[in-house]
Amino acid sequence: MRELYDFLKKRGHEITADWTLHKPIKSYKYNKELATEYSAEDMDGVRNCDVFILITDKGKGSKCYVELGAAILLNLLQEKPKIYIVGEQNSESIFYFHPCVNRRENIEEVLAEIENL
Repeated sequence: MRELYDFLKKRGHEITADWTLHKPIKSYKYNKELATEYSAEDMDGVRNCDVFILITDKGKGSKCYVELGAAILLNLLQEKPKIYIVGEQNSESIFYFHPCVNRRENIEEVLAEIENL
């Protein structure tokens, strides 16, 4: 993810929420302050983005689905962000097939589409 973030930044894109900087905080109930901070940051990132990209991965946690739901709702209300689900697992959730979601096999396809945004 760091490489992808760096690549996007070099092309003039902004990362609105960088979860890779979060330190591990499970169990959340013992790290309430950071859990509160991180969850607010992540939702603000979704709210402020023009493009939402979910990279699929086997065994990925449930957090990404909350963010995807927020992105879908925002898209329905304000027609942004543009939403992409990327990777081999891009058919594993019913919500990956929502009409405002674009499923792609690899990140290169997405980058070609968003290059002019």
